[in-house]
Amino acid sequence: MKKYKILLITILFSVTYANSQCACCAGAATGSSGNFNNNNGLLTLEKRQLVLEDYVEYRNINIKSQHIEEARIEEDEETPLKSIFVNSLGVRYGITDKITIAASLPYVFLHTDSGNDNGLGDLMVIGTFNAYSENNFNIALQGGLELPTGIQKGSNFDNTTVVVGSGSFDPMVGLLFSKQWENNIALQGNGTFKYTTNGFKGNYYGNISIQNVTFSYRIKEMKKKADLISNDTQYKIIETNYRWTVFGGYYGEWLDKIREDGIVDEDSGYYLGFLNLGTNFNSDSWSFPLTLSLPIIQDMNGEQNDAGIRLRIGVVKSF
Repeated sequence: MKKYKILLITILFSVTYANSQCACCAGAATGSSGNFNNNNGLLTLEKRQLVLEDYVEYRNINIKSQHIEEARIEEDEETPLKSIFVNSLGVRYGITDKITIAASLPYVFLHTDSGNDNGLGDLMVIGTFNAYSENNFNIALQGGLELPTGIQKGSNFDNTTVVVGSGSFDPMVGLLFSKQWENNIALQGNGTFKYTTNGFKGNYYGNISIQNVTFSYRIKEMKKKADLISNDTQYKIIETNYRWTVFGGYYGEWLDKIREDGIVDEDSGYYLGFLNLGTNFNSDSWSFPLTLSLPIIQDMNGEQNDAGIRLRIGVVKSF
């Protein structure tokens, strides 16, 4: 792909999807852990519950060989990305105990040896419906739409164009499940597909499929109470909850080949698999998840750089 350096951002239920393997397509589907680790097996919020969240994700990109960089300079192609930071702000709200709506918007920072760039990504709105719930086993359906709020502009580090977003309205569907045992063990997962329509200048930036399975264990839960005696001898009880959870699982993402000016880019598209390890600390209505993602499967089409490690940190506040 000679004309564009592409960074496609998709947001799924507060999960940021942004990936970048190659010099010709600096990114596509992202998301590393999802936020199911905060829910203790619950797929939807309680009625009238509001959640605000901010996730920061770092993604390293491994340049395969110095020969590739030398060939790029000779052919005056795109500058390869070295790393990406994605900051995603999200909100969720429980309309009922079975229906939750969510929105999330990312801001992206690109880093290369020749300079940096940044830009606003695409806004994602999505709804989740808990269709089945029995014996601590839940199945939910999702539907959503990615809105073209992302920008297209000239790059700061070469003569190509940076595309943050897809420039199109793209529908999404998903299936989620969870199973909880006792009060401290949970298995959660989801499968999601985004149908990408033609975007900037009629270009096609690839359909995306996401798979995610996570097993979590609550190591510790503490309740701290303080009894206060007033002048009229009545008692007031203040309760503070602390929870510490660890989790691990598998995350996979598939991206279709990109088509630009009617020509399929053979050096685009892939399937990636990651081992996810993380922890989550909750204090009352606050939650602080941390996820480390290690690449274990890299099935890249054509000549592309490999995905490196990913580190994701979140701050979540419930009301």
